[in-house]
Amino acid sequence: MANSSSNILITGGSGYLGQEVVARLATHPTGPPVVVSVDLRKPAPDKCHDCVVYHCLDVRDPALVELMHKHSIQSVIHLASIVNPGGPKKRQFEYSVDVLGTKNVVECCLKAGVKQLIVTSSGAAYGYYADNPELLTEKHTLRGNPSMPYSDHKRLIEEMLFEYRASHPALKQLIFRPGTVLGANTRNSITSLFDKRRVLGITGSQSPFVFIWDQDV
Repeated sequence: MANSSSNILITGGSGYLGQEVVARLATHPTGPPVVVSVDLRKPAPDKCHDCVVYHCLDVRDPALVELMHKHSIQSVIHLASIVNPGGPKKRQFEYSVDVLGTKNVVECCLKAGVKQLIVTSSGAAYGYYADNPELLTEKHTLRGNPSMPYSDHKRLIEEMLFEYRASHPALKQLIFRPGTVLGANTRNSITSLFDKRRVLGITGSQSPFVFIWDQDV
């Protein structure tokens, strides 16, 4: 977790996971002095916190550095990404948000003197291949599938972050690759599988799947 004494900025703060992170930081008794939530969407009124500063801004906008300077941000939690791809026609746009947006966040962090960057990657960065081991660990190669935007972009982002770690070691990075995030109020394509009368499986396979509770994330 980011240093509790740091002023923290969260990208994607109005998203599912972003709202959970903002709420946890805003209500924690030893939370950061300043919490800034950045997203293109305004948060739902019942999800707003008086102690949080909300800004509507595209993650690709270079003006992000101005917010970092204004609020003396020391730590950034980068959650903004496109989880559900919109098809081939949207691929260029999704790349610009996921990969170029992350590049902009890193560049703004460097210009603003941010000390720590936390980035949400995904187990999808390993790719979906028949020769994958049943249990993947950090030692395994990232092979995000080029045909799958979410998987491919997570791989590209991590490769880019690796280069930044080498060229700018003063900016500490924490990258985490959670499995499928579920919670009490989660409703998505994964949870819908378990709403059906029958859950499909593959004969002869245990079909292991990795889940993590949103509050644990």
